[in-house]
Amino acid sequence: MKKRAGNILDWIYPRRCPVCDGILEKKEPYICRKCAGKLKPVEEPRCRKCSKPIRSWTEEYCVECGKGKHAYEKGYAVYPYHGPIQGSLMRFKYAQRQEYAGFYAQAIRIYGGDAIQRMQPEVLVPVPIHKKKLRTRGYNQAEVLARQLTDQTGIPMDADLVLRKKNTLPQKELDHEERRRNLREAFALKHPDKKLPYKRILLVDDIYTTGSTVDALAALLKQAGAEEVCFVAVAIGNTG
Repeated sequence: MKKRAGNILDWIYPRRCPVCDGILEKKEPYICRKCAGKLKPVEEPRCRKCSKPIRSWTEEYCVECGKGKHAYEKGYAVYPYHGPIQGSLMRFKYAQRQEYAGFYAQAIRIYGGDAIQRMQPEVLVPVPIHKKKLRTRGYNQAEVLARQLTDQTGIPMDADLVLRKKNTLPQKELDHEERRRNLREAFALKHPDKKLPYKRILLVDDIYTTGSTVDALAALLKQAGAEEVCFVAVAIGNTG
């Protein structure tokens, strides 16, 4: 009965390839055969903190991480944010392509599984969006991704831990300092009167650029009692 219901849903809401957006065949669970080799993960050398691609093997950190100002401990992202993955994530975020999350979660598990194991997270916490954006969009793409990641890794998800209390400007429209100002006091604990139940938290988001969002959340969670806050993302910004 469950399989039958799944077949009906696939017919009504056909699963689509995250690269070409074509309808997937039954034997293509996450990506079509033609597009399977089009997405290339970030290669070494990588920044040892954020995993952003860097130019030289002689360096350990990207320019931003080299300044030592990040509030989080470590992070991992799979793809460089350009080419086919850029369009894919835009459709995932703004065009109701929630089915792409299964592919993204699988990529994070395959390429970043060892890194996540070393982080030893107790819980996955999706980066929240403001309630106005949630009403407009209908879903939080980070939560959709985190739910798939929970299914594939067994790490529990808590989407009820933090909220976005300020409807901030889109980060992509701002420079580095404007991003940090934009996110000041943007987040809050949903239940500030309760003791934080986790020590090691893994934030989940679709894109990492400067780290301003992750930093703001990491600072909040550490102030509340978290010992280590790390992140995973599908894609990461330019070389540092």
